Amino acid sequence: MTLLYKGPAERGECWQQAVAAALPEVRWFTWPDVPQPEAVDGFITWTLPDDYQSRFPNLKAIFSVGAGVDQFNPASLSSDLKLVRMVDPSIATQMKTYVLTAVMMLHREQFRYQRQAAQNLWQAHPVKLPHECTITILGLGSLGSSVADMLHQLGFNVQGWSRSPKTLDGVTTLHGDEGLKALLPNTDILVSLLPLTDETRGLLNQDLLSQLPKGAALVNAGRGEQVVDDDLLFMLDSSHLSQAVLDVFEKEPLPAKHAFWDHPNIHVTPHTATVTRNDTAAIRLVDNLKLWLQNETMEGEVDKTRGY
Repeated sequence: MTLLYKGPAERGECWQQAVAAALPEVRWFTWPDVPQPEAVDGFITWTLPDDYQSRFPNLKAIFSVGAGVDQFNPASLSSDLKLVRMVDPSIATQMKTYVLTAVMMLHREQFRYQRQAAQNLWQAHPVKLPHECTITILGLGSLGSSVADMLHQLGFNVQGWSRSPKTLDGVTTLHGDEGLKALLPNTDILVSLLPLTDETRGLLNQDLLSQLPKGAALVNAGRGEQVVDDDLLFMLDSSHLSQAVLDVFEKEPLPAKHAFWDHPNIHVTPHTATVTRNDTAAIRLVDNLKLWLQNETMEGEVDKTRGY
């Protein structure tokens, strides 16, 4: 087996060492030094070069260095080409702590108190208990399910939505268009952890956001292309939504003059909800390579027709 890695040098060195220690028979090339492109079986990368099909005619698998795969346009890939997203336990842990931080800042009015502090204003507001706050999670894959379970364990009233039916202990789960319409009207905090597909692109628009009750808040750690920026700004400026915590954006880095930066009720983080760790991801990569060599299904193999 021959692998080609394209990405940060430090990560590549870490992963190459891990693979060499566990699978010494595997050859490793590091982009752009590819002495035998026809020998490449697996491509470990975040993005593909435009000529990858002709340049690597025997490519059999693409390994995403992160949890997302929409950048590869999965539906356009050959049916016999495996696409594998990074499924690393540390990614779920990071996502849980990010969403928990955002939810607690919203639930306990911390953003509101920050604005008051800037005005030297001492004013307390009523405190809701967790069970008095309903959080709806959009997307119940491995990340969404772990986030939903965590929030349920903390006493929040948790709802979850997915395209297909899912069951989670203690969480109200609905699916499909009608299920989404049923969940939105009683949602205090909407958390989107959806993958980017044709169906989810532009999903967080004025029509959907207007179905939330007045004063609801949005947390988006899924994909930036799911938010219609102007619609979100309108919903905030009209006071229908109270706050938005955004970690992902249609264009990244977020342009310096983008309206999100200066909006008093938008809180920006630079796509840090989850970051691939070199050490723990190396373990997952090695595990998957072993499965591949044994002709077994790898963890994180993507259904390219669904996009996740």
